[in-house]
Amino acid sequence: NNAAYGESQTFQHFFKRINLSSRDMAAEVLKKKIQELMKERDDALEKGDELESSLNDMKEQLLKAEFEKKELERRLKLTEAELDHQSSLRNDLKKKSINLKVEDERIKDDMKSQVKSINEMEELLALIDTRYEELELDYNETMEDLNAL
Repeated sequence: NNAAYGESQTFQHFFKRINLSSRDMAAEVLKKKIQELMKERDDALEKGDELESSLNDMKEQLLKAEFEKKELERRLKLTEAELDHQSSLRNDLKKKSINLKVEDERIKDDMKSQVKSINEMEELLALIDTRYEELELDYNETMEDLNAL
């Protein structure tokens, strides 16, 4: 019986050792698993920080792009306003050019009319001179006739 008791004690001790050994192994496995999970968490946090930094960079680039877009839109409006102004000036100059051409034609017509009037006056003066000379001859003849009487 004593041998059986001793044997039983040995088995119990053996099983306790196995049990303790299994606990140590389980603890070791859990410890490794926790370390792996902590490493994954740290990696995920690092990756999250990188993504957040990348997102912030993209937001900054977006803000710059929006600013540049607004600046280009402002320049475009200025360009459109300048084009409208230039178009308006061009139309005004066309109107002035047309008015100047009309005025030029009127002046040319006036000059032609004045030249015609001057020519008519010269012809009239020539006729008056001719008539004066005729009258002067008639006068002189008449005076000669009167003196002869």
